[in-house]
Amino acid sequence: MNRNAPRASARVRPGEQGTMTASLESLPIASDRAQRAGERYTGMILLAPTMIIMTVVGLFPLLHSLYMSVTGYRPADPDKFQGFVGLGNYADALTDAQFLHSILLTLLFTVLSVGLSLTLAILLALLFNLRLRGFTVLRTIIIVPMLITPIAVGITWRIMMMPDLGVLNYVLSLAGIPPQPWAGEKASAMASMVLVDVWQWTPFMFLIIFAGLSALPKSPFEAAAIDGASPVQTFFMVTLPMLKPVIVIASLLRIVDAIRTYDTVYIITRGGPDFATDLLSVYLARVNFRFFNLGYGAALSWITLLIILTVVLIFVKYTGFMRMVNEKEAR
Repeated sequence: MNRNAPRASARVRPGEQGTMTASLESLPIASDRAQRAGERYTGMILLAPTMIIMTVVGLFPLLHSLYMSVTGYRPADPDKFQGFVGLGNYADALTDAQFLHSILLTLLFTVLSVGLSLTLAILLALLFNLRLRGFTVLRTIIIVPMLITPIAVGITWRIMMMPDLGVLNYVLSLAGIPPQPWAGEKASAMASMVLVDVWQWTPFMFLIIFAGLSALPKSPFEAAAIDGASPVQTFFMVTLPMLKPVIVIASLLRIVDAIRTYDTVYIITRGGPDFATDLLSVYLARVNFRFFNLGYGAALSWITLLIILTVVLIFVKYTGFMRMVNEKEAR
């Protein structure tokens, strides 16, 4: 082997070395940018089919009901089909005494049900926050009503409220109290429906408020105890203000749900007696599926939607919900 043979030179000129180094350093940066761009659009691509299907499935019935609300569509009675009627259905709704009566009953039912549920939920949350022995099992029992389907709840309470054979009047007779008509009379029917709704959905508000109460910091309560505040003062000055966001959210969810209550009321009373429990949902079901006046029923449904939106907006405004959200995002 000739040691004097010229070797292959691996040297790089200074200028070329700088260019190659810069190129090699730019490769990982470009790769990271491409990877981040791919990750950004991957989620959108994966969600696109579902979003398209949900939009079509949700938007088409909405637009179709809006179209029907301006027609006199009656599939069960084609002879009375009036075609396009414009805002005639909406004008008829504003003069429909039964519809206006249903609105007032629904608002009354919502106020009573949500107010009582909220009060009981706060009291239960404070009680269970003491962490006494056996409360874990009792808490599990308390949430059972919200796990039962509304149809089963309606059937059970209808049997329990029977004037002669119902268990409620039997329990009252043991205490020497005369039997009550419950849902059988106009004067007590609404109170009976509120009782059923409070029994079923108080656990829902209880879980939300109890979770919020458990997550509160301990230092404000320790400071209140050092200052000599009583339990009542601590609740109103410390606990309640800190729980306000949780209470507002729980109340908002329950308000929307109470306005559209249908199953239990329909099973127990069918809207009676004498239309004493004829809530909006019950009246809408009667117009649409009993009289098959779908044009007028669609108009009533849109008015109901506007009522729900109005109630929610008023609630959000006067509870300072958006201000609390903005403060939370600013932290």
